[in-house]
Amino acid sequence: MDDYYMLLKPSPKALHKESKDDFWVLFYENKMMLINKDGKYIIPRLRDLLDLNIQPDHVQCIGEFLGLNCFCGEMDRRVETKNIEYLDLWTLSKGDKQIYTLAMKGNLFLNWLKLNKHCGVCGSPTYIKDSFYERALVCSKCGNTTWPRTSPAIIVAVTKEDRLLLVYNKQFPERKYSVVAGFVEYGETFEECVKREVYEETGIRVKNIRYFGSQPWPFPNSMLIAFTAEYLDGEIKEDGEEIVHAGWFTKDEIKGKYDESISIGTRLIEWFIETH
Repeated sequence: MDDYYMLLKPSPKALHKESKDDFWVLFYENKMMLINKDGKYIIPRLRDLLDLNIQPDHVQCIGEFLGLNCFCGEMDRRVETKNIEYLDLWTLSKGDKQIYTLAMKGNLFLNWLKLNKHCGVCGSPTYIKDSFYERALVCSKCGNTTWPRTSPAIIVAVTKEDRLLLVYNKQFPERKYSVVAGFVEYGETFEECVKREVYEETGIRVKNIRYFGSQPWPFPNSMLIAFTAEYLDGEIKEDGEEIVHAGWFTKDEIKGKYDESISIGTRLIEWFIETH
């Protein structure tokens, strides 16, 4: 996905004169509208919005993409034509990386705007700051400023010799097994969070925690910080609240048990398969 970030120049304001070729990342009920052209998904352009008489709400500029402006917005009605489809972010994460990258950023910006329409201090309406350099919402009364925030979470591949710890989370019944993940608490380091989450969810203690990578994750507004770790001691005991099953799997046993997507969780599992 990194290559696509190089094609996108973030900006809270349009960097070019309006063009009918400008990209539009549009959502209806948290699903992105896409044009299906001969089996290939296409991101709508401004000309498509004009043809379909779409007037989006909560409009924000994502930045410059492929030399053109890129905006995001939300529709108050579902447009139905034979070549238009609506896909959720989880489905998009398994497909085209370019589309998913823009959908992810657009969704994050829209959620931030909708959740901060009113000032958290005095309750007055907020407005988007007029700036090329920072994305912010300012209170119309007291001037309190709010910037986009992300919630850090760890995700970790725990190994025990030639086996990988996988868990099944009942909160996501449509998904398959994955590695352990969880949100970072206030005042907690990433490494402390790794130890706590693995122990709370599975009863296992870990050692040799190493940084693996990171990835923005819009479910709903997270930043995943990935690690690898090794088994120290303990017997598997699922927490019963989130995790209903956990176990040690060899690379041959893993096949078919996890979702293949562009998520860093998939990358961790594939790292284990490649290195063990």
